[in-house]
Amino acid sequence: MPAKAPPHFSFTALDGTMLGLSESRFDERQRRQRYRLNKSATYWDYAPLLDVVRRERGFGTHRFTGKSAAEWVADLRERKSPELDRFSQWYEALVGHFLEELAKRPRFPENLYSIELARPPLTSSLPSLIRGLGLKRASAEQWAATLRAMTSKGVKPEELDESGVLIRLETQFAGETLSQAQVVRLINLRHVTPKFVCESRFGFKTMAGWNECCQWVPAKDYKKRGLWGSKGDGSWYVIRYRHRALGWSVVRCRYTDLFTKRADWWWVLDERGKLIAQLPEGFDSPEDAIEYAEHKINQRFSSMGREHALAKWERYSLPGNDGYREILIQLDDWPGSYKPRHYRTRNALVHVRTGIRETDDGRRVLFLDEIQSDWHADLHAAAKDDSSTQNKAPPPDAPFRKDWPLLALKLMLWWSQVQKLDGVAWSTAELQSARWRSFGPPEALYRSALPDAARSIAKALNLELAQTSMTVRSNTRWVELADDGWVVRNRSGVPITKPFRHRGQAEVFADLTGTFVKVKVPVLWLADLQTIKAIPLYGVATEDFWLQPDSRPANMEGKRESRS
Repeated sequence: MPAKAPPHFSFTALDGTMLGLSESRFDERQRRQRYRLNKSATYWDYAPLLDVVRRERGFGTHRFTGKSAAEWVADLRERKSPELDRFSQWYEALVGHFLEELAKRPRFPENLYSIELARPPLTSSLPSLIRGLGLKRASAEQWAATLRAMTSKGVKPEELDESGVLIRLETQFAGETLSQAQVVRLINLRHVTPKFVCESRFGFKTMAGWNECCQWVPAKDYKKRGLWGSKGDGSWYVIRYRHRALGWSVVRCRYTDLFTKRADWWWVLDERGKLIAQLPEGFDSPEDAIEYAEHKINQRFSSMGREHALAKWERYSLPGNDGYREILIQLDDWPGSYKPRHYRTRNALVHVRTGIRETDDGRRVLFLDEIQSDWHADLHAAAKDDSSTQNKAPPPDAPFRKDWPLLALKLMLWWSQVQKLDGVAWSTAELQSARWRSFGPPEALYRSALPDAARSIAKALNLELAQTSMTVRSNTRWVELADDGWVVRNRSGVPITKPFRHRGQAEVFADLTGTFVKVKVPVLWLADLQTIKAIPLYGVATEDFWLQPDSRPANMEGKRESRS
């Protein structure tokens, strides 16, 4: 029998655009949507979790379109596109080729996803710089030469390269004359425009767990519970597991008739003992049923925890802060896929551990306990041929290789203004060394990279870069969440009192029994800075740019479709 021909991995649209499918965001889409897959999932069950990607002529990589395969098909159907049938057939052939691999993925989404805290007004400075040129209309070749010359006047070469404008001019508009507005519309930096997120759990986390039990369900209760069968027909139901806190239960079932596929299975009952919506044929094992019960509990109690951000590393912050939060600067639309070491969120470029503190002179600042980039640290180690990276796949390339500290500090300055604080302060090399010794982030980050970034921001916005002092509790007392509550420990890690119910109580006790020290940290004071309306995606631009932004965002896409 002849071998089955491999599928076409790309789809050519009527306008010549090359489309493909990507599973890079499969897990994140599943977690965010709380999307449960059937064990016998078909081609189209995976459509909401697979991204449609596009590759323009002249570009070496695909870019995300922002739509899943399901959304793409729905759009084609709504427009009554003649491509619908051809795209659907291509999708089924391609996904069918990988159906066995897709079947190995988890059926239930993990209870973790990233939430977008806010949308920073990140804006490219390229459009405003192009509009400031005297050139109003020129050939594609003249425009390309003019744009390349702008790198000698402060434009970051990376911003120009990532915008794709040069490639589009040279491959899609060669020999044509373009207006200034047409050139501006060729800029697209969506794939390098980060999101401002933190990790969160969806809904109510069922911490109490399940108790094993053995309780018969009387035949007289079958009907009101929604169970099949009646007295004397050989059917029976036994509750084998019950949730300690919420009363939900998992029941073993036995019933046969002309329509049932099997005699034994497992079902889930809610807190009232009634059958919930689920597959009629039930589950193969109690583990599968419990997993489904957890999924439905999370959905029912979603309003209780949707906005509850996770704090994984709070113990490693200076004691006594308010509003502790771990912020991730994520490149969700970047074509590569990277898994950071400290978090579960894909393509987390930088993570920043923050809290709100009061300085000794009574002003409130956003304090940055730590700024770190796992991604660029791994790239740096791979470039050095570090022995710790041997036998590991090298991480994909990432933007902002030299400018990620500047990007993080710009965003934190804006966030401190949003929080109505007086400024943004950050840790020092000495504090990092005291906490981590030789296992911390590179000393150069706190001694040179962050101070250099702060100086450039202060100069652009006419802000005061200074030092401030804060009084913090020493490490003679630290607070930690244990299984039975918040515990206050001494320097050796030994608990010095019974657990407290709330963290605030534990912090007060630690303050009363601990000692305090003064630390000096660098700070950027906001003073009377007007509301920030735009943040330059690359570099620092000018004060006018921050306060009176160009109307076009950094992730603009041309109104005119690029030619292929």
